[in-house]
Parts: sequence; C-alpha cells; structure tokens
Amino acid sequence: MNKSALIKILMVGCYAFVTSMQITGCANIVPPLGGPRDSLPPYLVVAKPHDSSVNIQPKEILIAFNEFINSTSVQENLIVSPTLKNVPLVDAKLNMLKVRIIDSLQPNTTYSLAFGNAIKDVNEGNIAANFTYVFSTGDHLDTGTFKGTVTLAETGKIDTTLIVVLQSAEKDSAIFKEKPLYYTKINGKGKFIFHFLPPKKYNLFVLPNDFNKKYDDSTKFFAFANEPIAIQSQPDSMHLYVFQGAKKAEKKRVSNNKVANKVSAGLKYSKNLDGSEQDLLKPLHLIFETPVHLNDSFPILLCDTLNHKIAGYQLFIDSAHPETIVIDYPWTAQTKFRVILPKASIKDSLNNTLSKTDTLKFVTKSDAFYGSCIIRINGFDEKLNQILQLTQDDKIKYSYPITKNTIQIEKLPPGDYTLRLLNDTNKNGIWDTGSYYGKQKKQPEIVQLLATPLNIKANWENELILTINK
Repeated sequence: MNKSALIKILMVGCYAFVTSMQITGCANIVPPLGGPRDSLPPYLVVAKPHDSSVNIQPKEILIAFNEFINSTSVQENLIVSPTLKNVPLVDAKLNMLKVRIIDSLQPNTTYSLAFGNAIKDVNEGNIAANFTYVFSTGDHLDTGTFKGTVTLAETGKIDTTLIVVLQSAEKDSAIFKEKPLYYTKINGKGKFIFHFLPPKKYNLFVLPNDFNKKYDDSTKFFAFANEPIAIQSQPDSMHLYVFQGAKKAEKKRVSNNKVANKVSAGLKYSKNLDGSEQDLLKPLHLIFETPVHLNDSFPILLCDTLNHKIAGYQLFIDSAHPETIVIDYPWTAQTKFRVILPKASIKDSLNNTLSKTDTLKFVTKSDAFYGSCIIRINGFDEKLNQILQLTQDDKIKYSYPITKNTIQIEKLPPGDYTLRLLNDTNKNGIWDTGSYYGKQKKQPEIVQLLATPLNIKANWENELILTINK
C-alpha cells in the first residue's frame, strides 16, 4: 500500500469515528475503567503533507495523533520559524490539528512549527514534549543548530518569560525596527536551542516576549552577543546576560486631596525599628507619606537619655526615596537614645509640618542578638574583584569584598541568606548595568548565584565553607 492510500484510510477512519460519536450522541469522553495509568504522551500517527517534506508550499497542514489531545494552549504556544507576518491559525479537534498558513512562503526556506509542550493527551495530561513539524519550500532541510544559556546579570536568576532572538547580521538596526527572523523560548534551567537554521550569520539578542519583540525601550530586559554568530550543523553554545539599560521609574504617591493635606493635623511617619529596638548595623529611617524637606533652622537632634546632643551622627534625606529621613550613627549595643523632632523641623511641599514637637525613644539591640561568621572560600579569582553579596527576598543586605580566602564577619542578624558573587569590573562596589544604545555598547557586570545558603544563628559563631565554580 502506498503512502497516499494510507493517509486517506486514516483520515477516513478519523472522520468515521467522529461521525459515529455524533450519531450516538456521546457528549463526554470517558476513560476506560481499571488497568494501569496511561503514562505515554501522544505521538504523531500521520501528517499531510508528511513531516520533513521538501519542495512544498502548503496552505493547510493536517496532523493526526494516536489519541485525543488537549488543545487549550496550542495556538498561543505555536512558534513558526522563520516568523511570518501573520500567525497561522490552528484548529484542534479530538486527535487532529489543522494549521492554516495565510502568508506566502519564501522560496528555498526551511520552516518549522514548534508547539513547545502545548500538546497533551486529554485523560492524563501526558506531554508530547517539544513537538515540532518541519518542511522546506526548497529541495533540502536546513540542519543548523545553536544553543546557549540565559541568566539575569544582576541576580544570576533565570527568567523563563524571556525569548532569544535571531536577526540577520546584515541588518544592524533590525532589533529596533523589525520583528524577529527567528526566536525561541527559554526553559526552566535557562537553556535555549534553535533548530533547522540555514548556515548564515545572525545577531543574537534576548527580549521580553511581548507583542513587538523589538528593543524599543531601554527599561526592557535585554541581552546581546558582542559579535554575530555563525550557524553550523554542530551546535555551538553561548551564555547571555540580561540587563535593563535603565530602571523603570518608581511611581510616586500623589495625594488626591491637596486641600485636606494643607489643613491636616500634621505629618505622620513610621520607623524601621524592630519594636522599640534599633539594629546596630543599619541607620534609623523615619518614613513619611510624601516627600519632605529639612528645615535647618530647627534641626533634628540625636540625644542621650538626658537630652544631651550626641556628636558624630549624619542626618539627610534619601535621594532615592525623598519621603525618608536617614539618621546614621555608629550605634553601641544596649544603649538608649532619643531623637527630638521640633515641630517645624520637617515640611512637605505644601508646608505641612508635625502637629507638635515629637520625641522618639529607642534602645539599640544587644550583641547577643547577632551571630558572627567565618566564611572560608575556595576558588575565588583575585583578578575579578569579586564581592560576596548576602541577600534576603532578592534584596542585598550586606556586601563583602573578597581579598583573601577567608571573610570574618563580626555581626550578622540571625536568619537565612542567599549568596551571590559579583564580578566588580570597575571596582566601584556595586553592580553596573549594560548598554546597547549608541556607539559604545557595553555588557553588564556579572553576578553568579551561589548554591550554598548561609544560616546565621544568634549569639553563635557560624562557619561556612564556600566553593566558587569558575
């Protein structure tokens, strides 16, 4: 029996099965009772035109599986490479996929239809992982492959919502103006791979998977390869580091009733105290509802319990958070302090002040609240100017330059810390972003997320052996 006859028999069989179900009025698909659980994913039975065909320009593709499939996410997960102006329409029923191609196809081009993990069986949800249908309008299939890894440069984490993009190396501005020539998704391990590529050179990028798929905003997550990549039949590999060229501006709180603020009872604030205790390792923050200004004629005073002014403290407004007043001082353990805030010491933009002179009383924490730590490091590279970052909830709490294979920390608040390693290229002590706009393109500094956590216990000498992989 030839292949054409087999396709017709299978198609007729599927149609007859559907028709018989409609005649008998069966409204639900009920799995058979008993027996072992189905653990096998759906697999291709037949396709028209058949998979891997050459010298074709199909307007409609029919794909039949061995069992009923769940079609809820097939359309949105379909990636056609190279991209088309209009996304093909996918109609899924029972065990069949029908793909209608609206655009004209380019000559001598290999096209792939990648469904990702969208195709599952109805009963058990077994996934036909990375199911792909491929064909060529020319006389051969391209076999070029390229793979790599993507991580966020600032945190070392993985973002699976991003896509990896290929644009022709002949068009340097395509990433700003045109949709991708090819793109693929990133898996949970940060890996990506392209298949069925022609042996050409491409510019390689990473972008959010939004409607435009262009680099039209410097606040977007973005990554780029320094040089065009050459596609070969043997897969090459690259690590890309994602950055934001500019941070998104924080939304400032704006009152809807300025008149009410003008005649309000007075400015209100909160503190970053732990109850009535001040952390020895942090400044004191007074946090207001709106941006404020200091009145030097009526200064805020840091005093002892006898209201004597203490020398050596710093008082300023946080430039990044103009609603926050910072009082910085080398606190001593288990010591009582007072902050005296004269009524006119603080004003907002409407000249609101405190309702009265206020006195804030607090005591610093004891040394026993903290733990000490010795971190012994294997494999650090002195040439990379590495900095060990201790983070909680994705925020950097403490940073320590690594100048030798031992870091001794006298005080740390108890808790669990995630460790990151910053390669501080310009030696300024902080992570620096990259840039792609303009002539001077710059890669971001790299942060490596370390697998070993740090657990600090109060009033305890903690120790950690840390190995850095190169």
